[in-house]
Amino acid sequence: MGTIAQLFESGKKKADKGLFNNLVMLARVDGKVDNREVKLLARMAKRLSLTEEQVAEIIDNPDAYPMVPPLGKVERFDRLITFIQMVVVDGVVDPAEEKLIKKYAIALGFNTDQIEVHALDIIAHAKEGISKEDILDILLK
Repeated sequence: MGTIAQLFESGKKKADKGLFNNLVMLARVDGKVDNREVKLLARMAKRLSLTEEQVAEIIDNPDAYPMVPPLGKVERFDRLITFIQMVVVDGVVDPAEEKLIKKYAIALGFNTDQIEVHALDIIAHAKEGISKEDILDILLK
């Protein structure tokens, strides 16, 4: 059901918690969360200004934190890049991770053709170590 504090959260804070929850799900989908994924989750929690208590609540109650997709094109691409960076951080993209990325991309408003093209490009760029900002610039050209 949620806490009293959750009832009064801003839309941005709900979206941030939903984003973090999606990242946790991506980290877990292959059955293990390695050190690189933990470090990326910690950086994202800090970037999203989530407290340790909020992080624990999200991890313990993932169904309470649905994805709140951004409306703008730039924000949708930014989110997709973030998701893919979580998947490639351990160097391996397994089928379960691929399937979840596609599900999240559809929820972000991308169609199947766009997902195939953009996801492959983002994966290649992320594996090369290209920054999110530079990947975003490449995609939006």
